[in-house]
Amino acid sequence: MKFICLGGQQAKQEILQQEYKTAPRLGEVRLGDSHLFYRYFIKIRYVSYVEVRRAYLREESGESGEFLLREFYLMLDMQNGRLHKLRMEREVNARAVLSCLKEKDAAIAIGFEKQHTIP
Repeated sequence: MKFICLGGQQAKQEILQQEYKTAPRLGEVRLGDSHLFYRYFIKIRYVSYVEVRRAYLREESGESGEFLLREFYLMLDMQNGRLHKLRMEREVNARAVLSCLKEKDAAIAIGFEKQHTIP
């Protein structure tokens, strides 16, 4: 399996494979000792915890005929200014990832910070 780096700090594939195998799974995400792994279909993306500045849950909703659709995304605001949107199947898994990130690295801000603009 090949790992795709979301940040700037790339690691060796062998090290990533070992960490991925031992990392606990929360839905599409696995939280290793120093990396967050996100698997969607056949791609596995990863990012080092030190590169994540802020993480929060985003909920999008809409309608399809009579049915209400809700989708959840784990949002990762990176140190380099990029924002990654990782789709999560279940809200409970996304919230569990956020609480684990808070424990893993205290430098990661958890939650959305609304930008206030002055009219």
